[in-house]
Amino acid sequence: MTTTEVTPPDEIGAPASRFATFAAVAAAVSVACCLGAFPLSVYLDGNDVALGFAAPDLVLGMTWPVAGALILRVQPHNSVGRLMLVTAVIGPYHVASAVAAHTGGEGVVGAACAWFAVWGFAPPYFYTVPVIPHLFPDGRPLGRRWGHLVRFLLVLATLAVVGRMFADVPPDLAPEVANPLGIPGADWLRGLVVACVMPLFFVGIPTGVLVIALRMRRAQDRERTQLLWLLLGGLVLLVGVAVGFMPGAAGEWAFSASLAGVPTAMAIGILRHQLFDIEVTLSRTLVLAIITAMVVGVYVVLVYVADAVAPGSSWGVLVVALAALAAAAARERVQRVVDRRLFGHRHNAYAVVADVGKRVAGASQPVDALQRLVDGLRESLRLPYAAYVSDDLTLTSGTPVHGSQVVRVEALGDRVGELHVGLRRPHERWTPQQENAVAEIASRAGTLAYAARLVGDVALSRGRIVAAREEERRRLRKDLHDGVAPALAGTALQLDSLARRLRSLDASLAERAEALRDGLRAGVGELRAVVHGLRPPVLDQLGLAGAVRQLVAGHDQPATQVTVAPFDPPTAAVEVAAYAIASEAFTNALRHSVASRVEVGLGQDGRRLVVRVSDNGVGMPARVKEGVGVRSMRERAAEVGGTLRVTRTPGGGTTVRAELPLDPA
Repeated sequence: MTTTEVTPPDEIGAPASRFATFAAVAAAVSVACCLGAFPLSVYLDGNDVALGFAAPDLVLGMTWPVAGALILRVQPHNSVGRLMLVTAVIGPYHVASAVAAHTGGEGVVGAACAWFAVWGFAPPYFYTVPVIPHLFPDGRPLGRRWGHLVRFLLVLATLAVVGRMFADVPPDLAPEVANPLGIPGADWLRGLVVACVMPLFFVGIPTGVLVIALRMRRAQDRERTQLLWLLLGGLVLLVGVAVGFMPGAAGEWAFSASLAGVPTAMAIGILRHQLFDIEVTLSRTLVLAIITAMVVGVYVVLVYVADAVAPGSSWGVLVVALAALAAAAARERVQRVVDRRLFGHRHNAYAVVADVGKRVAGASQPVDALQRLVDGLRESLRLPYAAYVSDDLTLTSGTPVHGSQVVRVEALGDRVGELHVGLRRPHERWTPQQENAVAEIASRAGTLAYAARLVGDVALSRGRIVAAREEERRRLRKDLHDGVAPALAGTALQLDSLARRLRSLDASLAERAEALRDGLRAGVGELRAVVHGLRPPVLDQLGLAGAVRQLVAGHDQPATQVTVAPFDPPTAAVEVAAYAIASEAFTNALRHSVASRVEVGLGQDGRRLVVRVSDNGVGMPARVKEGVGVRSMRERAAEVGGTLRVTRTPGGGTTVRAELPLDPA
């Protein structure tokens, strides 16, 4: 096996901008304020009660701005980093709340702090949580329509913050202080805030999760790894939420600490997405989250049951033991399920072969089966890239990230191609199970490649036979039309002249001559019918383009239009097939479409002649059974190695499109 390394371009090292410098200063100020907010509150008022309530805010204020500043240092224009920097107001918000509580909102400084304490918490939550999932990791929306939604969410967040600024409500951390800029009696401002916040969280967050799922389905290589980091941060948060339901201060602090998981994961994903083996880390974390949820669920249920049956008993120890035993028993099974869902059947060669076999079973031809095999191998092993490469065929799936290993593909002892299997990380080593799976898939690929080669040879031979047949028909028609038919017609004229001379000499002989003349003329008619059956004479008279124009000419209802783009002269077989398909499709449109307009087109796409007939009629039903005409057109196209598609025309109607090689041989 040979290995080729492919390293993606590194984005690290971009020069820091002025905004990045400002971001670093803002993050430092936020961290300093968060560290000093609680001591300041204790110093001013001796208040140490609000720490548990403020702990999550303080964690956010110390981690999110720092992560945002790191992102902006490398990518100053990344919107994700700029939105994360908004959380830098949390530290000053808590300091302002402490000052407002101490001063009672009196004086210029007290009033300013009281006003800021009313709304300072809003931007970090309103701008970051609903919007960032729509922009991660590159800072751009998934598409134009998603961009409209992002702008709508930003407008809602701005309206909610402005409404909070002037609502007649006290600060959350200093409820005894009034809002100095609050508008008395303007209760509608509170309604405005609620009306904006509800769609922010109940629309913005679910659609953000949907965007991440869509990105994960479409992503490859680096972006997929970055999204896996975000998923890891979300799992850490879920574990913290689950532990937070446990009684005692430990649960509260665990929840607060877990809030640092998301910004840390986003920073690593954007800046150094290859810092750790994300797949292993994500697998273990997901298993931990599931086991933790199971333990918490079992603990809560059993504790409530125990309290209901025997209040005040010491069954708690037994409950913890049962929960621990259940977690230990389920861990390996959960790990297998998680690994299979995230990373495929890497450790089960038979499962890989079975999964790929199911995909290949539905193929219509060997080349299609080979493509399905390549796709199935990549998806079953969760590979970034897989390909089959031979001298005359290349089928790929995905994009190489860190190079690939090449496996020889053989059939009947001969090399027929290579199977390229992409590496998930630099210098990756395969497990024995994965080597066995790839070797088994390679053997199946050899069989399919050999079959594809045989089918290709048969198709090539058929194309040559058809081309030779039609060329011979054209030559034979020319010889019969230009040689034999005129000679026989001349002989019939001579017999006619002979019959006229014999009429005055011997009537019986004249009648015999006339009978010979009539028989010869009938033979000439039959010969002309045979000549016309060998090849449509209009093709030799006008060519393919002229024949199609004549086919459509003279039809006023429906309106008809012929469009002919320049194309290289096709072989005789392709000319006959194209004319027959155009004639049958045009006739079907006239008979069955009830259309007011029919368009016929000829053109060239690469080395293929394109015949297109479309109408604006009633279109095809949802389920249609092909008749003799469609089957005949499909057989005509297949005979010269082409394809035919019958589809619905946008806006109503039917389109018949045939693509025929200019030279089937």
